[in-house]
Amino acid sequence: MPQARRTESAEADLQEIAFQIAVRDQRPATADRAIDELIERCERLAQNSEHSAQGTSAPELGDNVRLLAHRRWVIVFRYAAHGVDILRFADGSQDYMSGKLA
Repeated sequence: MPQARRTESAEADLQEIAFQIAVRDQRPATADRAIDELIERCERLAQNSEHSAQGTSAPELGDNVRLLAHRRWVIVFRYAAHGVDILRFADGSQDYMSGKLA
């Protein structure tokens, strides 16, 4: 069964997203839903990895790196034998293309 494996950086990104929404925006239920949605989107990406190539190629971020938008975030990932490696989660309003994230 294909898997979506998250890097330590991706895990830290999820924690930061949750903090921003739950604490700074004072919307903990929204934070839970947002994180659940991002994780679910990554799982679906892994499940479809054998059948389609989703996302946009972003070689300027690293070898075989791809980008996939989900709501206001960008999922930075790479296809792998086990499914996908989730490298980072970036806020779509940030300049995430300025350097290597992978």
